Amino acid sequence: MITLNTNQASQTILLSLDEGRQYYNTPFNYYLITLQHEENSIAGNYLAQVASVTSESQRITQLVITTVGLVLPGRYRYYVYGQINNSNLDPTDVSVVGMVEQGWIVLTDQAAGYTLPDITIDNDFIYG
Repeated sequence: MITLNTNQASQTILLSLDEGRQYYNTPFNYYLITLQHEENSIAGNYLAQVASVTSESQRITQLVITTVGLVLPGRYRYYVYGQINNSNLDPTDVSVVGMVEQGWIVLTDQAAGYTLPDITIDNDFIYG
């Protein structure tokens, strides 16, 4: 499972995107990635961006993405599309060759999931 922070730029993810190239005859150089919250489809819970590829091999593609604008923590469905345009943000655009990968990303706001209770235990027990 991929875990990123909410509302933060320049986060690195590792995906196996080169495997998806074999399904398409049209070569592509750019990846469009969309993030959609699994429960809340209100404004601010969807983001589309062209990811920056920092390295790519047959096994691993290292991308730098942003989550700026996504403030709600939780599970997000991600879709990665191969495309020939370096600025398109619409998955239905003609420059999109096809979907390469999909999965789940967890966004966290790094708040503590629990609080430690302050417990005082008396040390004067009488056993009889």
